[in-house]
Amino acid sequence: MGVVQQPPRFRYIPMAEPLDLPRHPGIRVVDFAGKGRGVIVDTMIAAGTLLEIAPVLPLRREQLGHRTDGIFSYPFDWPDPPYAEAVALGVVSLLNHSPAPNADFEPDLVNRVIRLFATRDLEPGEEVTIDYGIPLWFEEA
Repeated sequence: MGVVQQPPRFRYIPMAEPLDLPRHPGIRVVDFAGKGRGVIVDTMIAAGTLLEIAPVLPLRREQLGHRTDGIFSYPFDWPDPPYAEAVALGVVSLLNHSPAPNADFEPDLVNRVIRLFATRDLEPGEEVTIDYGIPLWFEEA
């Protein structure tokens, strides 16, 4: 009796080109007392510098949990129907909100990544912050 071939469980779908997912070597994750994790810079970083390109997991509206449910408190708007939001898989997901941010992000819908860049010069020891761009689900400090 011959061996029965099982179909592969997952089918590899090649991308047009491999993704390059750089992260600036001058950023790192730290714990802030009373605030949780965040990101700071170790070195001077000029305005316009790319800080990170992070892959995302797009989520449909029916897949979204409440803002207080773990990973669902880390969403990014993802304007690519049928997706509504996305969870980033990089340090960009640990950035804290600021009404006067020093960084910004842009979604790349085709490659399913978020690009994070400095909007002004950043000084060593400075926290990298963004404006979440959505209604806040917590009280701003």
